[in-house]
Amino acid sequence: MKRATVIALFLVLVTVAVISLEVQYDSYDYIGYNPNNNAGVGVVHASFANALGSYKGPYVIIYVTGQQWHWDFYPHDKIYTNLTVVPVDEPVVFVIHSVDVFHEFFVQSATSNFTLFNFGAEAVPGYYSYIVLVFPKPGLYHVACAEYCGTAAVGLGHSWLVGTIVATANYTYALDLTGGVPPQGVWAPYSVSGVGVGGY
Repeated sequence: MKRATVIALFLVLVTVAVISLEVQYDSYDYIGYNPNNNAGVGVVHASFANALGSYKGPYVIIYVTGQQWHWDFYPHDKIYTNLTVVPVDEPVVFVIHSVDVFHEFFVQSATSNFTLFNFGAEAVPGYYSYIVLVFPKPGLYHVACAEYCGTAAVGLGHSWLVGTIVATANYTYALDLTGGVPPQGVWAPYSVSGVGVGGY
């Protein structure tokens, strides 16, 4: 191959790589959360500020660490493996990362009356991603890993990387589940719809 052809091919490959990274990065910073039209819900963001956008209302923060093979949720009185609690009908910002390999924090509803509630965000070592979710009604929401992350010699593996999110308006119950330490932020159930604000 001639030198000019090699250089031209190299430039084409570099251009394609730059465009792909730009498209991927843009998709991770689509728009901030807006409770009036749910813009930003289920969109993965590259920064905390972009996840909330211009939203100024109450929200809570849950820190999620994925690893082989469980999810750790903070803050709680102690590290809670595979279980956390969130308010109903209020924005919840999940701050997600991994300590070992790539995982995907994927939330599915079990109590949504057949309305699909399936959103995920990558858990990447050395990187934080942010996703805003609003849990529409009380109940249990299943967490899974949607990216194959390996197997172990005995019993464990990718299929074991599951968890549960309990959505409730009951603050006392939330405190019981977390050992007395609620999620960071302002617990304000129904702040999106305005129905029964602060209701238990």
